[in-house]
Amino acid sequence: MRFSISTLSNDKKQVLYQILFLILVVLVVYSRAITGTIVTIDDSGIMKFYGSEKLTLLDVLRPGEGYYYRPVTALSFYLDYRLLGQNPIWMHLENILIHTSNAVLVYLLASRFLFGAAKALPLVAALAFAVHPVNSEAVSWIAGRTDPLAALFVLLSALSLLKGLDTGKIRHTILSVLFLAAGVMTKETAILFIPASLLLVTAWRHLRPGVSLDAVKLQGRVLGLVYIGISLVVGALLLSRSGAHNSVAKLFGGSTNDLWGSVLLCLRLFGFYLKKLFVPWPLNFAITEVAAWYLIPAAAGVLFLIFAPKRNIRYISICMGLMFLLPALVVGVCDVAWTVVAERYLYIPSAFICIGLTGYLAGTAERMRLQRLSVPVFYLCIAAAAQSTVHRTGTWQSNLALFQDAVAKTPDFGVLRNELASALAREGRIAEASAELDVASSLDLSHMVKMMVRRNRLLISIEKETPEERRRQLNLYGWDNLKEDGELLTLLRRNDYLVMEKLPAGPQKEALVSEMVRVSERLFQITGEPLLLYNSGQLLLTLGDEREAHSYFSRCVEAAPDGVYYKSASRKMVAKLGGRI
Repeated sequence: MRFSISTLSNDKKQVLYQILFLILVVLVVYSRAITGTIVTIDDSGIMKFYGSEKLTLLDVLRPGEGYYYRPVTALSFYLDYRLLGQNPIWMHLENILIHTSNAVLVYLLASRFLFGAAKALPLVAALAFAVHPVNSEAVSWIAGRTDPLAALFVLLSALSLLKGLDTGKIRHTILSVLFLAAGVMTKETAILFIPASLLLVTAWRHLRPGVSLDAVKLQGRVLGLVYIGISLVVGALLLSRSGAHNSVAKLFGGSTNDLWGSVLLCLRLFGFYLKKLFVPWPLNFAITEVAAWYLIPAAAGVLFLIFAPKRNIRYISICMGLMFLLPALVVGVCDVAWTVVAERYLYIPSAFICIGLTGYLAGTAERMRLQRLSVPVFYLCIAAAAQSTVHRTGTWQSNLALFQDAVAKTPDFGVLRNELASALAREGRIAEASAELDVASSLDLSHMVKMMVRRNRLLISIEKETPEERRRQLNLYGWDNLKEDGELLTLLRRNDYLVMEKLPAGPQKEALVSEMVRVSERLFQITGEPLLLYNSGQLLLTLGDEREAHSYFSRCVEAAPDGVYYKSASRKMVAKLGGRI
């Protein structure tokens, strides 16, 4: 049977038109994000790690020694390389489409939560979520995909659960559990849907007319048993991971504050996120301090939770959103992430809170008989938020613009100063880059950041030097530092070729060739590029070391793919040298 809009009822037509309008708004607001940059914080690392030919699907999915275990997120980045060639336009578009899908899911969820209310309210709630400026970071940043992707599965899980509660069919509950499992494997904070869903199941029979009590009890028993199983499996996966440098190990390291200090910090963080929901400005990529005055909105939030009417779905929706905020508070108190707070942590909470707040504001307007005034006010606020989001996506168009904005708002953050210096250097603004590194060096930096600043100083200082001077400064940097840095090793290797061309035969040239072979060997360990083995064999021949050259050519034959010229050339050299040694 062919689908036709004309066959739909007026109510269904209205729903369809509202969803289409919502999709159009999201795509327009985030259209600039498609051409966003590859941010040097995290994005570059993602491109490098998942762009390796040595990485297999098994490597992506199995628990390893990484900072997080998020196989679904990892799979998406792996497929970006395999299917899209890591084209940043497609990767940004992927983020935008995930966010668009989430906006539609929020609309559908709001339609279920705000039953009996004005027909426009689900659209208002979905638009508030879709264009909220605080969510622009998660959408505009390729590495921020984790939160929208996890939200996709959480929202699908919530809708499937409601379908199961309304119909009493257990298959919808099982589907909800499967969506949740995918969400947890996307970002571990999705596991907070377990208490959120149990709260929803408990409240639904009191709030939704016509729901079968037996169906609710059955759903509750099934969810309870399955969630216990999921919690045990997830706990085993996280605790079995090896290595001290991962999020679980750092989390168990705890906070450096005393108990009272941790409580106060937790309240300040809570107040910060509440304020961001209502007044998201200023938007900032890196926030390292949370002022004491955030205790005021925290106190207001606590009072609301205590005294607000609780037997309504709006209150339940807000509580569900706040449950997803708990991990952000733990992250801030235990210092698990690189910043104390982050706007992207509000992505999942805002989905549920926007629904609840829309319901509360609409109810207040109705009681005060301000419905006619509230509609234009709602849409004016949404329009202002959309404009702010459009402007914010422009900041993400280049590393230079992003880090200039972040440094202006957080001037004492050494990591940002270092990244801004790199961005300036890439634009050829060397003097400004050096000035930023001078400021960064004057700050209280960790050892890791000090090494990052030192590395950038090195790159800037050798920019216009002779090949001989570049080689001298790179070697002064130290082999222990060089051997872990593929970019610097590649730079040293290319530079050594330029130096070698000018040297006559003799001990100096022999020492240089030995250095090049050592650098190439280390680069092969990092990249797995067989051409490096072939080049090392050629270099060793210039020293007359046929035995060692034979070894490198043999390794190249084993490692090189069929069809490349240097494999057949290496095979010939193996045969030629094999008769001599």
